[in-house]
Amino acid sequence: MDKEAAHPSTFALNGDAMNSLGVFVGQEIDRFNVLLRLMKSSLDLLDRAIEGTVVMSMDLESMMMKFLDNKVPLAWEGVGYPSLKPLGSWMPDLILRVAFLSKWLYEGPPVTFWVPSFYFPQGFMTAALQTFARKTQTPIDTLIFKSNILTVFGDGVTEAPEDGVIMHGIYLQGAKWDASKTCVEDSNHKEPIVGFPAIHLEPVDVETNVTGGCYNSPFYKTSQRKGELSTTGHSTNFVAYM
Repeated sequence: MDKEAAHPSTFALNGDAMNSLGVFVGQEIDRFNVLLRLMKSSLDLLDRAIEGTVVMSMDLESMMMKFLDNKVPLAWEGVGYPSLKPLGSWMPDLILRVAFLSKWLYEGPPVTFWVPSFYFPQGFMTAALQTFARKTQTPIDTLIFKSNILTVFGDGVTEAPEDGVIMHGIYLQGAKWDASKTCVEDSNHKEPIVGFPAIHLEPVDVETNVTGGCYNSPFYKTSQRKGELSTTGHSTNFVAYM
């Protein structure tokens, strides 16, 4: 993905600094470009090793064995995003992620954000909060998000909200969302994981009671309910309570 060819609004300035979401998507693109370059170079080397024009190293042999087992090579996992998918579904998923970020890069910010496409959803939520904080001249540590569940999924969102952001692509495990009652209900038989409607993350004052009458749900990147602390001090899997 070529950041030099970005749409003017993607990295637009907010005063003297780049807008917060622009900073975030730039960092995400950098991470994906590292992965894509590694994939391209390692696949090229493996091709040549199979042809016999370069030596088949232990790393290349390990990569080939992973392919035969329908698994993602360890080298790719090392610079990739958290995922539990086998190679056969990991690859189409990667293409969708790159397509979403490319559209944001070349066409400008979308009306709704596919949060599962990101390496670092926590950074997205912080950037969205910073955008509102700068707009209203409010200290960011006095703001939190209120989760407003919409009546549509991501493909039904037609315009961006005045404040905050809309995100989609979330799944609910062990329960379901009842749109008619606007509440969480027991899951249907043999449906442990179901799609969830788009969510409007609305910035509100930290003193606002956003949990009254609500279920405080943990939000993870994958279906594993665990995660290790990374070098940034954030969990590799847990995102936030919503």
